[in-house]
Amino acid sequence: MTELTRLAHGVLFPALGRRTVPRWARARVAAGLGGFVLFGKDIASPEQVRELTGALHGLRDHVLLSIDEEGGDVNRLENVGGTSVPGNHALGRLDDPALTREAAYQIGLSLVEAGVDWDLAPAVDVAVNPLSPNGIRTFGPDRALVARHAAAWVEGLQAAGVSACAKHFPGHGLSSTDAHLGTPAVDLSRQELVDHYLDPFRAAIAAGVDSIMVSHVHLTQLDDVPATISPAVLTGLLRDELGFDGVVITDALEMHGISDVASLPEAAVRAIAAGADALCLGAWAFGDDVDAAAGALVAAVEDGTLPEGRLREAVSRIAQLGTRPRATGTPHDDAVGERLAREVVEVRGDAALRGRRALVVRLDPTHSPAQGGASWGVEEPLRAAGVDVESLAVAGDTYNAEGMIKAEVGLYLDEFGADADVVLLVRSSHRFPWQRPVLDELLERHPGCVVVDMGVPGDDFGGFRGWVRTFGASRVCARAAVDVLLGAR
Repeated sequence: MTELTRLAHGVLFPALGRRTVPRWARARVAAGLGGFVLFGKDIASPEQVRELTGALHGLRDHVLLSIDEEGGDVNRLENVGGTSVPGNHALGRLDDPALTREAAYQIGLSLVEAGVDWDLAPAVDVAVNPLSPNGIRTFGPDRALVARHAAAWVEGLQAAGVSACAKHFPGHGLSSTDAHLGTPAVDLSRQELVDHYLDPFRAAIAAGVDSIMVSHVHLTQLDDVPATISPAVLTGLLRDELGFDGVVITDALEMHGISDVASLPEAAVRAIAAGADALCLGAWAFGDDVDAAAGALVAAVEDGTLPEGRLREAVSRIAQLGTRPRATGTPHDDAVGERLAREVVEVRGDAALRGRRALVVRLDPTHSPAQGGASWGVEEPLRAAGVDVESLAVAGDTYNAEGMIKAEVGLYLDEFGADADVVLLVRSSHRFPWQRPVLDELLERHPGCVVVDMGVPGDDFGGFRGWVRTFGASRVCARAAVDVLLGAR
């Protein structure tokens, strides 16, 4: 193995793909692989994840293990020994940076327990577009609010000894495009970006954030390529203008936001050349993709396309991650998230169930790849509380969804009486045009329904008997909603 090969591997962060150390990973770690991004499919239990991270750390000194543990809707550990807290949108509604700092600290403690070094969070986009797919993951639509909570979140997480990562630079806030599916476009001048748009990242940098994730957003007035591979964005804005000298990691190179523009090997070379240090390859990137990216980087140095010094600089920066003193021996406190979820929940009208039986009709949103396998809803917590729950879940592509809902609700009320409890469960329903006609018909036919909205506020549910807003779909948010439904609040 040459020194150049070691440097090329050192900037790569693929997925793992198994719940034990796979054979392919051992050889690449020996070759100098920077580390891994753990995803939900790699995790089964608290004991398993600790065994896995211990085994990976044991392969070589300073194998960095990262994860997307944002809290709220995007988490990997909530149901396998991690803590549950309301997500960023709920924390922004509370608007108390001390509470945000406390929530992030608890996440940090849970990551220390799990053996994770680097959290690819927080998301500090500003959801000025109400149709933003990242809305629930942001602190809100106000730039100043997002900036102060970005700083608090970074401080809380890093106080536990885990490196933070502010994302998704330069910000998704104006676009409604999901970068997993296409390339978001933001049409702002450089001056507008510098004057206000980048403020949350300034705040994170001032708070000492260890890393920043660059997104696949296309800044149309600065370059003709996504930010991931743009020297004007990575070097011109982030390095020179904002003065950031920490680690810059790309968003996953398997996402259509960049893969529609450049293949993984080409994107790897262009991202490092533009100023990135670490390459997140994606949730389905394993040995072959590592070999392709490393080979492209080596070839680019050998043919003069990429200076070897750029790779050395990147590897040197990455070496600083995961070196903070860790808060070992301090278990996370699940009561923190439960308290915050109860504080943020909003109730209108008469939202308490009238009996111990309910039909829950869930309108599923379009699945977000970032969410992973995280579940949402109130059905199981209600059952655990002794409520006899029947349920129906439909999505935008469900055959005859409107007919199914009409028939099921009619059947249920005929069986148990016109005053029987029907709970409508939604999540940012204003983002999904198919849901509005469904809700309108239910309001007209069955205004006695109770609505539980676990997403970003948009639609008005004032015509229904009662409604509850949780501002997120984490486990503690579901429990807070169930407390309302059971009349415990």
